[in-house]
Amino acid sequence: MNKKIKIFTYIIFIFLSTNLFCFETKNDENYREKIAYLTFDDGPLNATKNILEVIEKENVPVSMFFIGKHIEDFRKIYENALTFPNITIANHTYSHANGKYAKFYNDANIVVEDIKKADSIISKDRVSKTESNFLPVRLAGRNVFRLPIISINDNALEKEQIEKELLGYEKVFEEGFYIYGWDLEWNYGVDGEPTQTPLEVVNAMEYIHFKNRTRVENKVVLLMHDKMFATQFNGKENLQMLITLLKNNGWKFENIEQYL
Repeated sequence: MNKKIKIFTYIIFIFLSTNLFCFETKNDENYREKIAYLTFDDGPLNATKNILEVIEKENVPVSMFFIGKHIEDFRKIYENALTFPNITIANHTYSHANGKYAKFYNDANIVVEDIKKADSIISKDRVSKTESNFLPVRLAGRNVFRLPIISINDNALEKEQIEKELLGYEKVFEEGFYIYGWDLEWNYGVDGEPTQTPLEVVNAMEYIHFKNRTRVENKVVLLMHDKMFATQFNGKENLQMLITLLKNNGWKFENIEQYL
């Protein structure tokens, strides 16, 4: 398929899909505002460059939860992200628990120190814009909220494991960090390739908004991962399509520090 056909197909797809899955329109009597929080985890990576290119073009606020170790490994990409006024760079731990989540969260002191280490790297370059003294945090491998008016644990875990991890969550919050989870994840396979189309993701966002199945009314926090937007997965095109569909269906965009 040549480039012109690809572009034409893309335009037709956007035209046909716009508003098809919109449960409410602004003309509806009970219309409610829709606010999207586009959040990206596990950067910076090489694929992060594709995200930055799209964000520069679309000029929407997003939040990028960077891993401290990855900042050290991909310094130039991190420094480029810092130049974007509409990107909130946030804390996704230093080590990402080295992939051993249960062991990591069973020791509250290790959790706190790991997050502090990441904060010491990022906070040299930017400061929090909330009442917290620190940058926003997303825990590695855990969908947890610890905010002044929200306290939610990861219901995907067994009760016994949650109880083992609670002290770590609380100590992080007591140190002054705000912890943000998510309402919906854009799923991907073991190689990082998305398993849902942008249209399917927007449809899911519309549905949970309509059913009021979000942590905060009218607000949907979407979790994505930088590796999903690698060139071999048509990363730029997928992200561009997601944002276009959201804009065309009346969504507003905010960064995570505007969540409450």
